[in-house]
Amino acid sequence: MKVKVCGITSAEDAAVCEDLGADALGFVHVSGRFRNVPLDRIADICSTLGPMTTKVLVCNPQSREEAADMFLKSGTDVLQIHSLGPKDTLSLRDEGICLIRAVKPTQTEASMYAECADALLFEAGVPGTGSAYDYSRVPVNACRRSIIAGGLTIDNIHKAIAVKPYALDVSSGVERLPGKKDPGLVAAFIERCRR
Repeated sequence: MKVKVCGITSAEDAAVCEDLGADALGFVHVSGRFRNVPLDRIADICSTLGPMTTKVLVCNPQSREEAADMFLKSGTDVLQIHSLGPKDTLSLRDEGICLIRAVKPTQTEASMYAECADALLFEAGVPGTGSAYDYSRVPVNACRRSIIAGGLTIDNIHKAIAVKPYALDVSSGVERLPGKKDPGLVAAFIERCRR
């Protein structure tokens, strides 16, 4: 199972997570969010990482043009959006941008975006708040690649793994201090995903 460690705020944390085997690292660029990182800083951090680690820009663009511009400036490999409709989402993907669309864990939302994105990220509640929910209701079969996010920790990871998604996405669940990843928790989370 693939693992994305999201909410990376420093080159140090990025290097630690990469060394511990994270498949992807997420960089949040959403104004007002605690883990928000400027695009130029994201590009700087991404330039320190190896080619086998996928770098993901997590953002909430107001238009297709803004999304493409942010993606270009970020130096990342994948665009994860929490906004824009199916038409704009598909347009970005048709431009050659690898795209993850965040959706609520419902069949209705999954069906709207399943053909527009390379993967769907399922999260309940307000994105980025670390709210756990009933992972068994995530419609993982609604798309080719499903990612479960939201409130995951080493204590509840088994509930998400049981659904057999393509990947899991963790952020605050591998932190001891807000915005600072804990190497021990990251290592334990990744190890449990790979059992």
